[in-house]
Amino acid sequence: MNDPTRDRRALAHVGGTSRTAGDPADARKLAHALDVPPSDGDDEDGVRAHVHGFHTYPARLHPGTAYRLVEAFVPPGGRVLDPFCGSGTVLIEAMILGRHPLGTDLNPLAVRLTRCKTRPRTEADVDRLVELARGAVGFAAERRKAKAGATRRFPPEDVQLFEPHVLLELDSLRAHLESLGDDPLRYDLSLVLSSVLVKLSGKRADTSSAVTRRRTAAGFAGKLFLQRAEDLARRLGEFSRLLPPNPPKAFVGLDDATVLKGLPPGRIDAIVTSPPYAATYDYVEHHALRLRWLGLDPEGLARGELGARSAYRGIPPAQAPKAWAAELERFLRTAARVLSPGGAVALVMADSAVGPVALRADDIVADVGRAVGLTPAACASQDRPHFHSPSQAAFRTRPRAEHAILLRKP
Repeated sequence: MNDPTRDRRALAHVGGTSRTAGDPADARKLAHALDVPPSDGDDEDGVRAHVHGFHTYPARLHPGTAYRLVEAFVPPGGRVLDPFCGSGTVLIEAMILGRHPLGTDLNPLAVRLTRCKTRPRTEADVDRLVELARGAVGFAAERRKAKAGATRRFPPEDVQLFEPHVLLELDSLRAHLESLGDDPLRYDLSLVLSSVLVKLSGKRADTSSAVTRRRTAAGFAGKLFLQRAEDLARRLGEFSRLLPPNPPKAFVGLDDATVLKGLPPGRIDAIVTSPPYAATYDYVEHHALRLRWLGLDPEGLARGELGARSAYRGIPPAQAPKAWAAELERFLRTAARVLSPGGAVALVMADSAVGPVALRADDIVADVGRAVGLTPAACASQDRPHFHSPSQAAFRTRPRAEHAILLRKP
């Protein structure tokens, strides 16, 4: 059985010596972007600084890597796009640097989370966020004391994952948030609710299917919700104070990276992103609990998710590299369309595997880039451990690596 702790570490930045290829100046910048310190996940100066530390999200890009790539390849005042924006890391760092960020994602949870993190707040905003959170906790406490029943019928999955009293308390919190109507802070608080769900459930982690039994004290759900709301308020304040005067506004939308219907040709100065790693995650499955509780529709994500692990289960290993190249071609062709002439695409991607067959991200991206009219300019690579036992043979002759890859539009 795989150790879930080791699985998480396999996707964390672990540093190391970089190998470089291509233009020496660009390659040095890429190597510098990868050369960020390892993190145990608890540091408040690195991966968990200010809003980066709010709400988990699988396989996040290291903020230091995002900062260095934006600084190196996006001109001052330029437009930078992250079409797989996830939890908003690239957009957050771009705002700090005074660049104009745009982000898209097919995951409605990612869009809501990124919008929350990238909206500058006043002191009055963060105070009111905490005030509304206290109101929700008070409402839940009153219903608990009154032994009130549920406001809706729970699906079997939630009955299995949560203790009955925890389920009722979460239901009360959600009902109070819904009573806030179109108040923008309602959506921030829905993310606070999302942030406590896994901890209060029987799930070990977002990316784990293992379920364990918990014993949770009455009222703990409300206490944790308020703690997370206060933490979010603090982090939003810290982020707002880091921004330059008149900071650029982040534009975030629900869109498919292979389509980008909202963007006209040639408008983007650079793309900085970390696409999904092929055959590694199923974001619909990992976020099903949160999407369900927030009332967000996963249909678009289920239909268009790139690299979904479930999609590669039915593909013979020998055909996996071709399948992954076809998916990347759809994305990179669209990237080439929206980029301005001379614009850069900076990608952070790791090798993955289907059975004994390795999917070498650097090789596949270079080949696909050429096919869509993007010129491979440079690459920096660092070795990464691979803990998935069934596919160990894929990296027997050449270690698995994480790559920072640069393509340019002529």
